[in-house]
Amino acid sequence: MPRTTALLIAATILLVCLVPVDAANPSNKTSGFTKSRSSLATQMNRRHIPIWSANIKVPYRSWIPREKPNQVLLCVHGLGFSSKSFDYFGKVMARHGFAVYAMDVRGFGEWMQRKGEETVDFEACMTDVEAALRTLRKVYPGVPVFLVGESMGGAIALRATARYAELVDGLISSVPSSDRYAKLSSELIVGAHYLTNKDKPMDMAPEVLDRATSDEQLQSQWAAEPTNRLKLSPRELKEFNTFMKGNSDAAVLVEKQPVLMLAGFKDKLVKPEGTIELFNELSTPDKLLFVVGDSEHLLLEENQLTNQLSILINDWIRSSLPIRAKAH
Repeated sequence: MPRTTALLIAATILLVCLVPVDAANPSNKTSGFTKSRSSLATQMNRRHIPIWSANIKVPYRSWIPREKPNQVLLCVHGLGFSSKSFDYFGKVMARHGFAVYAMDVRGFGEWMQRKGEETVDFEACMTDVEAALRTLRKVYPGVPVFLVGESMGGAIALRATARYAELVDGLISSVPSSDRYAKLSSELIVGAHYLTNKDKPMDMAPEVLDRATSDEQLQSQWAAEPTNRLKLSPRELKEFNTFMKGNSDAAVLVEKQPVLMLAGFKDKLVKPEGTIELFNELSTPDKLLFVVGDSEHLLLEENQLTNQLSILINDWIRSSLPIRAKAH
C-alpha cells in the first residue's frame, strides 16, 4: 500500500466533529486578556501591554494574558485575510495562558494603507517574520516561541521554521499545501490575465471564498470585511503560486522542531491529500497530523476554532516542550 494512502487511512481514523468554543459568547469578549493593534493603535488596559510593543514595525495584533505566559504564539494569516482573522483564536488561546501575536503579511491588512508597500512580497514577509521572532525572543527570554499559520500563512510558517530554525521551538501549520482543487484551470486563468495586464487586479472572491466555505453568510461577511483583500494582480498571484510550490523543499528542512499539521476533511479549496503528502516530507520525527472531520478550509481563523481543537493545540504544545528540551 502506498505510504500516502496508508497515512490517509490512518488520518481518517482521527476524523472528529467539533463544536464551537464559547458559542454563546460574542467574539469580541475580552475577559482575561488585553489586545493591542499595531504600533500606533488604541490599547486596552494599557498597563498590561509591554512597553516594547512600540518596537515592532510590522503591523500586528496581540492578545496577552494577565499572567506571565509560558509560551508565545506568532500567527500568520491566509491569502486574502489579515491579522484580524486570528482575533477569536487569539482570545481563546490567551485564556489558556499563551501570549498570542498575529502579523499582517505584505500586501494585506494594514500594509494596504502604506504607499509603496501595498503589494505582495514574500521575501520581505520572510524578513518580517524573522524580525518578529527575534523581537519576541528578546522580550520573552527563555520562553518557547511557536509559529502558527493557516493556508498561505501555514506555508509561510513552514518556510520560516526551515529558514530560521534557531528561532522557532515548534510549528502549527494548517492546510499549507499548494495542491488546490481546480489548480490547473486557476493557473491558466491567471496566466491569461498576466499576458493581458499583469498589474490589473483580479477578483479572487469566487475562487477563495466559495471554496473556503459553503456557508453563504460567512462568504458575505468575509467579502465585506475591510481588512480583507480579495483582489490581487496576476503578478501577485503568480508570485503566490511560485512561493507555494516551494513547500516540499521547506518541509524536508524541518528536522528537529515538533510539528502539528492540520487539515479539514471537507476542505474544497486545498486537497487534504496534499497536506498529508507534505506531512510525509517533514524530516522531524516529532510530528502529528490531525484531520478534522467536519471542518472546511479554515480551522483557526475567522472564528472557526472549536473547543476540542483549542484543547488539542493547548495539550500538544505543552506536551511537546519536554521533547523539544530533550532534543537539545
